[in-house]
Amino acid sequence: MAEENPEGGIVKKCKKAKCEEGGGSAWEVAYGDFMTSMMAFFLVMWLIAATNVKQRKILSTYFTQPGATSLTEGSSMLPSKGVFNVGSKSLTISQRIPEMPLPSSKPQRTLHGKGLIPKILRKNGGGVGQNKQALNLYMIMKKIQQTIASKKELLQYRNQIKMEITEQGLRIVIFDKNKRPMFYPGSDQLEPWAKEVLDIIAKQLASISNKIVIEGHTDAHPYVVGNLSNWDLSTMRANAARREVQASGVSADRFDSIVGYGDTRPVPGTNPTDPINRRIVILVKKI
Repeated sequence: MAEENPEGGIVKKCKKAKCEEGGGSAWEVAYGDFMTSMMAFFLVMWLIAATNVKQRKILSTYFTQPGATSLTEGSSMLPSKGVFNVGSKSLTISQRIPEMPLPSSKPQRTLHGKGLIPKILRKNGGGVGQNKQALNLYMIMKKIQQTIASKKELLQYRNQIKMEITEQGLRIVIFDKNKRPMFYPGSDQLEPWAKEVLDIIAKQLASISNKIVIEGHTDAHPYVVGNLSNWDLSTMRANAARREVQASGVSADRFDSIVGYGDTRPVPGTNPTDPINRRIVILVKKI
């Protein structure tokens, strides 16, 4: 449609949609979102069809707790929890013992707060005496963690130390990794780093009166030196740990038992020959 301009000439008018050049790109964004959603949907459907219930549970753990599992491509020396064949490659899902967390620089909340300490006490149950025991063991655990974390020479070993408060008491596990053993191969002689860790633990345990149990464990590789076996080696190593702890200040009457289990109690879910099964367990029992 055209009309005459009062100043002369002709002015052309047209509908807005016809006059604008080009067009909006909003539909492209929406289309891209749609395609991404469809790709994710079909990926989920493929995983459901290609895995069993156990494998789906492991995948769920990986995405909800990424620190507790690891995904590696190709073959793995770690204990496998499930393998998915993808073309010529395989995807292996394996579990690992979590690293000992570094101590927080933030001050701990008091018993009136809602921090970790009250949670441990609530789980412990019992009366005031039981709560006080759990708190004491928790504070000892934190001191051990902080001391180990402050030693630069021990930082590379901190993920070989696991501590937790259980119904029985404070449980400390020190275990081997590839090329980083606690003991010299085939012997009960402590490596320097393991000796230092036991010294740190002993200095904290010397201030309390709780009984102590020390367990020795080996992997499933046969150990035959003379007439010795994995039973002998695990017992020798448990006793070597006891001697080191005692030499660092814990009195002899504090030890409740020193036990060697050989290779009969591997870490659940691991290959019996995995280095993680070569370990020392120290249980500080509740009174």
